[in-house]
Amino acid sequence: MQSNIPRAAIHVGKDKKSFSAQVGNEAERRGWDENVYRLKNADKDKNNHYNFSRKNLNFEIVKGGKVIPLGSNLIPLHERVQMRLDELGFKPYMDARHPDQVSKNSPNCTVGMIFSGDHDVLYNLAFGNQRIDTANPDADHSHIVLQQDIIQWAKDTYDFVCRKWGEENIISFAVHCDETSIHAHVQTIPVEKVKKRGRIGSKYINKNNPNIVLSTKEWKTLPKEERDNYTKQTASKDFVERVFYAKVWGETRKAKSEYLSQLHTDYHNEVGCKYGLARGIPYNELSEEEKRGRRHKNKIVLEAERQAKAALDKVEKYAVLATIDKQELTFPLLNIKTPVQEAMDAVKKELAIPIPALIGQKTWREERTININDAIKALIAAINAERDKQNNGIRASVNKTYTYYMQKLNKLVVDNKTLWNENDTLKVENTEVKQRISQLDENAVRRVTAQKDAVIKSLNNQLASKNEDITKLKTDYNTLWEKYKILVLQWNDLSKQPEIIEAVKRVEERKVQEAEAKREEQARQDRHQGVLDRFISEGHKHLKAFSQSSRIDFDEKEAKVIYYGIMATATKSNIALRSPQGAKFAVERFLASMDWNGCGNYRRECVAHWTKLFATDEVVYTEPIIQNFLSFIDYMSCSADTYVSLGGSNGCADQLTNWDGKQKLGLGAPSKKESQGFSR
Repeated sequence: MQSNIPRAAIHVGKDKKSFSAQVGNEAERRGWDENVYRLKNADKDKNNHYNFSRKNLNFEIVKGGKVIPLGSNLIPLHERVQMRLDELGFKPYMDARHPDQVSKNSPNCTVGMIFSGDHDVLYNLAFGNQRIDTANPDADHSHIVLQQDIIQWAKDTYDFVCRKWGEENIISFAVHCDETSIHAHVQTIPVEKVKKRGRIGSKYINKNNPNIVLSTKEWKTLPKEERDNYTKQTASKDFVERVFYAKVWGETRKAKSEYLSQLHTDYHNEVGCKYGLARGIPYNELSEEEKRGRRHKNKIVLEAERQAKAALDKVEKYAVLATIDKQELTFPLLNIKTPVQEAMDAVKKELAIPIPALIGQKTWREERTININDAIKALIAAINAERDKQNNGIRASVNKTYTYYMQKLNKLVVDNKTLWNENDTLKVENTEVKQRISQLDENAVRRVTAQKDAVIKSLNNQLASKNEDITKLKTDYNTLWEKYKILVLQWNDLSKQPEIIEAVKRVEERKVQEAEAKREEQARQDRHQGVLDRFISEGHKHLKAFSQSSRIDFDEKEAKVIYYGIMATATKSNIALRSPQGAKFAVERFLASMDWNGCGNYRRECVAHWTKLFATDEVVYTEPIIQNFLSFIDYMSCSADTYVSLGGSNGCADQLTNWDGKQKLGLGAPSKKESQGFSR
């Protein structure tokens, strides 16, 4: 079995019954300064190699596939996990003896995984040709620039896990580039969809008027002759989401093993093969010795194996051949639109001069002929000037291409000389090695000698191949030059065709239209943010006025404006209002940006407390209200000329649906919510 093939790797961590803040902070590097990095590396038993200078290279992917710096999410990971569990209605079993601890028989509610692969492959994706000293955690890597290839690998992996378990259940996708190996931590919630429990009621729909719907009880009260006017319809059960680890990962050990095996296969087919990573060797295909080695390997052993592999593969640097990318030849177009238009305008102007009725027709004809000929001569001169400019551009492109290939040829010659020198060095080293191993047994001598001879033979073959490449490159260049001269002649003929001129014109017009559409979309997005800021500003204005008064109740106008200010804050910060926790986050964010100048500390605390009660206990956030609000925002964002007052009569507060017309406004007599709101 080949073991030197670069492979992808998926490590599924131990399923958890809860998720702590400490684990989440480590995954997101939240609160990790240089001293924390130093303390982590001081634990020699764990053989950590955290590098503080590469902390800025870490990143994470959030909903929508957006890449952001690691730890920049405003809500910590453990809180995001709990918010998703609250949305799903999951409640763990608590220990009877220790009410603050989760019981051992509580269901598993979260699973962590690590996606990685061959060390060299991922490092090449992340850093390219930049040198990284992974053995020294104190090495200065502040100059290292992260490559886009590793970001693309992370996006492909993120898309894979989203398809596998649903994007809403991927709570965290963090990529660590500050450790010995590049890897991605994924924190998921195992969720399955099941049908709702309970009986399914029937309904009766009027055949002539579908808007008339009766329950079974109401239908039975009708006279028998009227019952035939209704059609019975049985509703189907809706599906609900619930946390169920066993249904997702397997209810038995065998089922879980099969699921994990298929997970590795699917990941290889969809992601790994794209980056030259083979599927990991299935556990059942390993020998007993390999199984024991896989079970007991720790970070120290893995690092030693990696360094040994790097030492054996060091000679491969001599086999790297330079690859010359083909350059695309581009030629400037003839810019004759303006002189053509000027000539047409001049001719039209001459022809517009009226012909004398009786005397002077001959003179008129001669003057018009001379002026029109002058306009045509000016047009021809302008076209010739543009053609000269085009030819100069073509010559410049050819010279650039010629210089590029000559530089590559010179580099190949230098590399060829370097390989000869390295070959001589290896021969000397080979002699010295033979002398040192003369005291070893014959089998060892035979193995080492064969290995060195194989290396020297391989280098000689590479040198011969290098010389062949140089000869072939010269031939290819001469062929390219001849093709280019033919291409120039063809291009000169082609550029004179009216179809080409018209096509260029259409392309330029399309580019102008696309640029205008892009500017309009950006302007609309700016107006959208501006409308949200106006809602928030109006809410702050009325709340500040309330704080400077002696009242304890919001009036109707204040309640509406503050309510929509909180909704605007949640929309701008992408905070879901489905759960009480989401409403709490939204009002805290709204109060944090408030200007409290002129308000005493005691009054400030009272107003802030009343506002939190108002937002979490007094009002509801239903789907129709939220959609109506978002629609209004979009309406106000459609045009720069659109303006609607955000408060007062006939303003936003009147156009949007009130949260509860039966409810008393204000805080004097708070009432409980009658329904559960929904998030966007």
